[in-house]
Amino acid sequence: MRLLFIMLVCASIVVAQDSRGDVSRLTATEAGPTSPPEAALPIGKWKVEFTNGVTEVCNTGNGGECTVEEPRRMANGMAGVKGGSLVITFNDNRVERWTPVGKRYVVEHWFPASQVPVVSPVLGLAEAAQ
Repeated sequence: MRLLFIMLVCASIVVAQDSRGDVSRLTATEAGPTSPPEAALPIGKWKVEFTNGVTEVCNTGNGGECTVEEPRRMANGMAGVKGGSLVITFNDNRVERWTPVGKRYVVEHWFPASQVPVVSPVLGLAEAAQ
């Protein structure tokens, strides 16, 4: 049942987000001078469960710095706000777009980063970790 909920939420977000364009070249300064990137960053530790079974833990700092850990992956990245979503560009050639839905985030994951928006992303749901 939870997987169905995740898929429905993700599908509706993806359809709504389709017109946002290429997120692969985002920098933290693109949020604009009136809305600093820190304003919408989900600061802290987040657990992301993807529809393909992969689980990651992402830590986001108040300056946009991020770290991610998976069973077979560890990487650093930089986050910035673009169009109401958070976009994280990781140093291992991956990009994630986080879109808020209540207290959670729908996460779209692309690998390699050059596939944005050419292929469909792997979808996941992020919740604050304890």
